[in-house]
Amino acid sequence: MTFEIRTKNQVIGITELEGGDPPMGFAFGKVEPTDLYGKCSASVVYRIYDSKTGEEVASELVTVEDHSTIVGHQCIEVTILIKSSKVYRKFFKHHVEAYEKQFK
Repeated sequence: MTFEIRTKNQVIGITELEGGDPPMGFAFGKVEPTDLYGKCSASVVYRIYDSKTGEEVASELVTVEDHSTIVGHQCIEVTILIKSSKVYRKFFKHHVEAYEKQFK
């Protein structure tokens, strides 16, 4: 599943949120920035949307960290704290299943 990172209704990046920590309510992943990415200030509010349906992923917090200058190549990451376990399961069922599988 692909997600859009938006600020002020402008898509500044795309992510698959390929990592997750279901018990803590976090999903995270690498970011492929759009041309609008560099025009954002550090104090913007980010929101995450399902790129197919346009539905917002209800969240408590979204952070985007750009480590590109430190590592010498593009390295941008996003972390999202999901608002509830119900929302987490709706969008990231695969993370929940992978987490539960390790205890079987």
